Amino acid sequence: MAARRARWPCARPGQRRTASLPQTCLQPSPCQGTAVVIRVHGGTSQAMLRRHLTWAKRLQAAEDGAIETWILADETFLSPGVDAISRRISCMAAASGEAARFNVFPYKESDLTSMFPVLEDIRAALPDRQDVRDCFELPGPKSLAWAFHMESLLLWWRTALSGSKPKNVWVIEDDAAYSGDLLHFVKSYQTDESDLITHALRVAEPSWVWYHAGSAAFTQLLQSSRQSRLRCAEHLQRWSCRLLGALDIFAQRGIAAWSEMSVPTLARSASLIMASLHPEHVGAIFAFDGKVPEAAWPRLCQDSRTKDRWWHALKW
Repeated sequence: MAARRARWPCARPGQRRTASLPQTCLQPSPCQGTAVVIRVHGGTSQAMLRRHLTWAKRLQAAEDGAIETWILADETFLSPGVDAISRRISCMAAASGEAARFNVFPYKESDLTSMFPVLEDIRAALPDRQDVRDCFELPGPKSLAWAFHMESLLLWWRTALSGSKPKNVWVIEDDAAYSGDLLHFVKSYQTDESDLITHALRVAEPSWVWYHAGSAAFTQLLQSSRQSRLRCAEHLQRWSCRLLGALDIFAQRGIAAWSEMSVPTLARSASLIMASLHPEHVGAIFAFDGKVPEAAWPRLCQDSRTKDRWWHALKW
């Protein structure tokens, strides 16, 4: 098992440490259960929401209700009430007769920037390039929540959860899909104590367009600890309670960056354990620019060579 999980060590031999970093990996976690969080927005299609409802119905079959489904709805560009994603989902569930249990956490970009004002500074410092502008404008407008998963999750973590928090949180983009039983997938990682489970974890190259998309405090942290930037894919990840606690501490200090870079980089800075998704759970099309044809999906879910895998992106 260890050979395929690509664990990263807490620290490199001889590496200089920064005393003020949150040392959370030595503390036992008081959290319990699992949450599956699906990130949606105004452009999320009806077909995507139907998949999400199907997942919620399946996940509620977990023993003792140990898995909660949350839909984090970025409603920045939606009309209040009329276009609310919570309304769309409720109407869809009622029409289909789906008895799915799920929670909806609606928020707007202004909620993010109010809690994390450093995000406005990062936006102002983004490269003045056409491809960067296109990312935020095409095929439709995108808020800062699209770029900063970490802060979106922390907004939910701080304000929506009461009582005990989940031990692990699966974070899923709206256009990612699993060609199998999602409950079985979640259970297959139940004994894995990694703090971040992700895909395509690697050192960020300076030529990467988002390499400098970070706060001054983020850059200072890396310089003082002599650490490189990491990056990873974020179509599907699992975050531990320990990781969320550490990220919350970093966020309070104004340490923020493009989330593909901030989450793995800060997890390493906090001496937490990172691992890769099991190779047998990753489909042949699972990339930021991947496209899974609608006509191919039924076959992918049935063929033994392609079922029980994650795919990205399903833009329908």
